[in-house]
Amino acid sequence: MEVLTKTLCSKRNTEIPVTIIEGNNNKSPLVMMVHGFKADRTEDGRFLTVGKALAEDGVSSVMMGFPGCDESKEDFLYYTPENCLSDIETCYAYMKENYDIDETRIGMIGYSMGGRLTSVFAQRHPEVKVIGLWAAACFDAFDGQDTFLGMPVAEMKQEAKEKGYCDFLNVFDNTWLKLNREFLEQMETLSPEEGLRSFKGAAIVVHGDADITVKYGIAERSLHNLANAEKKELVTVHEADHGFGAWNNRPDLSAQLTDNTIRFFRDNL
Repeated sequence: MEVLTKTLCSKRNTEIPVTIIEGNNNKSPLVMMVHGFKADRTEDGRFLTVGKALAEDGVSSVMMGFPGCDESKEDFLYYTPENCLSDIETCYAYMKENYDIDETRIGMIGYSMGGRLTSVFAQRHPEVKVIGLWAAACFDAFDGQDTFLGMPVAEMKQEAKEKGYCDFLNVFDNTWLKLNREFLEQMETLSPEEGLRSFKGAAIVVHGDADITVKYGIAERSLHNLANAEKKELVTVHEADHGFGAWNNRPDLSAQLTDNTIRFFRDNL
């Protein structure tokens, strides 16, 4: 097993920071790991934990940093769902071109906003066989809410309509960002719930029952939307908020997240 760090060229001619964990040399299954809003590509090392464990079974994995996140040199203004999906496409193509990937054994794991992207990507790529949704924001539009991560949606839309972006206070680190008008528009035009309804493989949904960022009811709805999945499982991590212990020194909560994901992927990929 080797862990590699490199950069790939995006379709925007920018650099995508990636981490690759190599599995088998011959016909390796592949898992793509998709981080959340303004997060790092390893999700505080939890993606690495899963990737290294699966590599013991010969599975390769790739995780990528999105615009304005992680080690990306792009401005966060370019963080839009479609740009993120484009970067996943680039990484997927790279892995298939440079590794002997078994294209009948493709998986994805998405955390929070990354779960939203995972749902949409899997709908576009029905060869994706297994998905893992971690506190996944798999709700359409803004789920009928007046706010998004604490900011008023109507005011954000109006400001973005006038300026092309809105000023956005990121609750995760208390910093101000410029959120692209296209981000807001694509939040409403892309349907992760439809993506889940079309998914026919195996899905594990892991959610904390103390999550106030993406509420637990979203996980229950996601399980319902996975009506056509061959197999589906909801794992409730009791006392876990949106960070699964990363924000309050509870490594036991992160262990439940990663251990259950490893088990499910070993059984189903």
